[in-house]
Amino acid sequence: MKFIDTKLNKNIIKAIDEIGYKDLTKIQEKTLNYILDKKDVIAMASTGSGKTAAFLLPLINNVDILNKQSQVLIVTPTRELAIQIFNEANKFCRYVKEIKISAVYGGRDIIKQISSIRNKTNIIVGTPGRILDIFKRKQINLKNISSVVLDEADQMLSMGFYKDVKKILTYLNQDIQKLLFSATIDKRVKLVADEVMKDAIYIECKDNDTMLVDNIFQIAINVKEKFKNQCILRILQKEKAKNSIVFCNTKKETTNLYKFLLSNSLKVEMLNSDVEQAQREKVIEKLKNGKLDTIVVTDVLSRGIDINDLELVINYDIPIEVESYVHRVGRTARRGNSGVAYTLYTGKQIEKIREIEQYTHTKMHYQDVPIISKEISGNYPISKRGLYIVTFSLGKKDGIKAKDIVGAISALVGINSSNIGIIEVYEDKTTVEVAKEYLYEIERAFENGSIKGKSVKII
Repeated sequence: MKFIDTKLNKNIIKAIDEIGYKDLTKIQEKTLNYILDKKDVIAMASTGSGKTAAFLLPLINNVDILNKQSQVLIVTPTRELAIQIFNEANKFCRYVKEIKISAVYGGRDIIKQISSIRNKTNIIVGTPGRILDIFKRKQINLKNISSVVLDEADQMLSMGFYKDVKKILTYLNQDIQKLLFSATIDKRVKLVADEVMKDAIYIECKDNDTMLVDNIFQIAINVKEKFKNQCILRILQKEKAKNSIVFCNTKKETTNLYKFLLSNSLKVEMLNSDVEQAQREKVIEKLKNGKLDTIVVTDVLSRGIDINDLELVINYDIPIEVESYVHRVGRTARRGNSGVAYTLYTGKQIEKIREIEQYTHTKMHYQDVPIISKEISGNYPISKRGLYIVTFSLGKKDGIKAKDIVGAISALVGINSSNIGIIEVYEDKTTVEVAKEYLYEIERAFENGSIKGKSVKII
């Protein structure tokens, strides 16, 4: 279905056309008329499916431009998402100048935000805490609201906003239009929906019966924990994506990885709870403008990062909840573009990878740690099998066994043991067969390497 064939105002359609949207996504097509008719809707759709436009477009269409009161309230879990929705709404209102939009969230001057609301704002987008703060100061009249949206409801509840959301809803008139949008509808979301919505229309929308679009190439790499930073570096060097995001599960990991990538001359920034709001906005703009190789983020701080042509997503850790995998990976391959998603896992986590495959109805492509081939310094003989022979300075007299060599190479270089050829352990040396593409990495790894606590060099 094309936007030009909908009931939307012609000025909204003109703005949509200039942005480049022609056809409605599935979630937009399924919800549009219900929202235009002011019905309550519970909608589930994956990240990147066009959920934001799905509720914004009909709500903007329904705003009474002669009424200068606040009519629409959109509640979001994070500042970043509030900013994203605010920016999207302004794009859609390009030719409906009468409609005023305000974003309210922590980390910015509340007085300025209150002033913007007083300036005849029709649509308010904000985080629960800041909305309540402004309400308690009696600077916002929630009784004038005719439509409320709970966006990313699953994240809102998992972040502990249940009480705040409930408070906001009690301050609103009970017969207004209520919209709930979420990537997943779990028990907590259903509980809230049942409490505040009656006779809501439930819409579940998945692309091709899967939570992820087909043009995301998903790769899983088995890697030891201590080799993860190096693996991330090699992925970034290999892919050469113009923009990318690396997801970590903890703030500590974002800091460590950020410092490591920075020390390897990458243009990198990080987003975690220690980063001030003003700086977060600058980082996101730098990424959008192609001024960064990557940003390292935690899940919470990634909300609101909306980049149409994001090429690469890397999971430094497997997400704690499988639903979060969809949130992360769904940030690439948006609006018909293709994308690549890497996930690092340790050997014991293979079952978690299989759980993700089952949940998303997709299959991972299992690969080794990328090897970045560069000019090598040594001259290595070639075996009958066409592999290069590397000789190490330790042997039987040092208590070295073949398995020790395999373990050291795997740990220091990240080569899977299946890619190591014949190993010969002699009295005072050991020879190993490897493919040419691994030679540079082996040279680099064993410049100051050790095996079983004994220093070793390539001879």
